[in-house]
Amino acid sequence: MLRVGKLARLGAVIGGLAVCLTALAPGVAMADGAPPLSFASMLAPPTTFTAQYSCDLSAYGSGIAPVTISATVTVPGKAETIVPVPITLKTTSVALPSSVLSQLSGVVSFDLTASVTAKQRQFSARVPLSGQNPVSGTLTGLPAATAKSSDTNPAQALIFTLPGTGKVEVPAHTLTFTPHTSSAALPAITCTTTVTKRDIPITVTDGVVGRTGPLYKCVFTGRSVDLEEFLAHISMTVTASGNRTTGNTVTVRLAAGTLDLLQVPALLGVTSVKFSADLPVTGAQPGKIVLSKTITDLTSAVARASGQLRLTKAGTDRILIPEKFTFTFTVPVQGGQVPFAFTFTIKTSPVPVGVTLKVAKAHGGPQPSGSPTPTSSGGQPQGSGTPSGAPGTGGGTGPGGDMAVAAGGLAMVLSGGGLLILVILARRRRSNGW
Repeated sequence: MLRVGKLARLGAVIGGLAVCLTALAPGVAMADGAPPLSFASMLAPPTTFTAQYSCDLSAYGSGIAPVTISATVTVPGKAETIVPVPITLKTTSVALPSSVLSQLSGVVSFDLTASVTAKQRQFSARVPLSGQNPVSGTLTGLPAATAKSSDTNPAQALIFTLPGTGKVEVPAHTLTFTPHTSSAALPAITCTTTVTKRDIPITVTDGVVGRTGPLYKCVFTGRSVDLEEFLAHISMTVTASGNRTTGNTVTVRLAAGTLDLLQVPALLGVTSVKFSADLPVTGAQPGKIVLSKTITDLTSAVARASGQLRLTKAGTDRILIPEKFTFTFTVPVQGGQVPFAFTFTIKTSPVPVGVTLKVAKAHGGPQPSGSPTPTSSGGQPQGSGTPSGAPGTGGGTGPGGDMAVAAGGLAMVLSGGGLLILVILARRRRSNGW
């Protein structure tokens, strides 16, 4: 899967959402400026490819012989999911006949546009390259120029959404130079190549969102098809309240960061999302606490749910943060509903302890019996209990507030009449120093 395209297709493509869940995913939304480049992209040696082009000058008169330039495309060796891939094209300069130069008097810049093709698995998409190149001094010909893929424009950013191998097909078949005066655009000069195309491979690894909190792998699926993968640091806070003696039941509450991903269903007309998680329990009451909550506030940065732990034995209990949690929702379409899920699986090892309970033996009463970990769907947390550990790592009294959720954003369009998904992940990037 990869994405590159126009977010303007939102209204047109939602109606066909159930048709093509495995199609190419174009489009990426940015917020608060450009995201940082992938560290993998910066450290891996790039691959370059150079081709010769013949430039047609017929727009400036008949019988003018074409001129030849070369253009080099640079492709990074590695990329990360959810991070824009920087593709660069640079051309050489070439002298132009005086009959053409006379018509280019007053030109202050040349726009260079081109495109290459990106591929992943059985999918492919066009990647636009563009650049504005100012003219300095006296114009003697076509100046050396640069065009790049964008890391800020939703219509031009290239993002591979799944780990594995991506490819960029080179060279660009056509280069277009558009001269600009201070007041107008002049006729374009088109350059073409006949060089045989080849694929440049890119190793794609999981990108990472955020800086604080346990590390989880997020897989976005639709009808059991993986559409997107990335790693994310998620703030996790577990608290407990109630009498911690045998024969009683304590209420255990979880607050988990959402990375603003709930904006995805909200944009598609979904009004609620189901949150589910299990809290493993080790010690005197071994088992798990099952949490389930229907979330209707899809603007919330924190998902909250609670469950019950029955205390049947004295001793120490350690309640861990979730090893796995899921947001599930269905998108209404004509003729039915399409299921989607964000599934988070912990990568941090060992799994952090959310809260530690010291359970005392009750005096003067019989020991109760029954399951130590009944299931309960949650209400909003209200209260106390002081977990061990630090905020954002499974402890503290509230979700970590320093979670950087940059990485540029998450946006997806499934081509062929699929789904457009937009969620802003960069809202906290500037305030957290990204």
